[in-house]
Amino acid sequence: MAKLPAIPAIPPQSVPLDAQARRAVARRAMRPPSKKGGGFQLFLLGVGVIALAVFAAPTCVLMVFGMVPSIVAYVVDRGKRPMLAFTIAPLNLAGLMPYLLELWTGHDQMPTVVHLLTNVYVWLVIYLSAGAGWLVFMGMPQVMTFVLQRSLDGRKEKLKALQSKLRADWGPQVGGGEDQI
Repeated sequence: MAKLPAIPAIPPQSVPLDAQARRAVARRAMRPPSKKGGGFQLFLLGVGVIALAVFAAPTCVLMVFGMVPSIVAYVVDRGKRPMLAFTIAPLNLAGLMPYLLELWTGHDQMPTVVHLLTNVYVWLVIYLSAGAGWLVFMGMPQVMTFVLQRSLDGRKEKLKALQSKLRADWGPQVGGGEDQI
């Protein structure tokens, strides 16, 4: 069987894929998720949640409900390098932090947590901050592509200038007579 070409790291919207590449993407999507590693990390996370539930139940309840977007991102993104959860979780936690501080500086009791969890604006702030994580995750590849392309264009111009300077010094036979860059 012929080896399939490598799939580019550029999002599919910007590069049209031929039929063979589409089949390769479909085969990759149908593979079962990798089960390597992560078990010990999940064990430590579970122990941490249990310890938090025992010693600070209101904080644990608020964090479990508030960090749902990060938990979902972790479960959904099971690739070799799951960056989705690592992008969403810090911003999700940043959106949750004002309410954790309100809980910690006031009365760290369950009625306070219930009051926070029934407030629509609390949910709005928490989920908008997680949405900002999604925007960073979705937009950063395009930003980096733009920045790297501009950097490469600048380098190409410098090399062309150097090539023309060398031609002026050494003659047209240097570089094969055509612009090689």
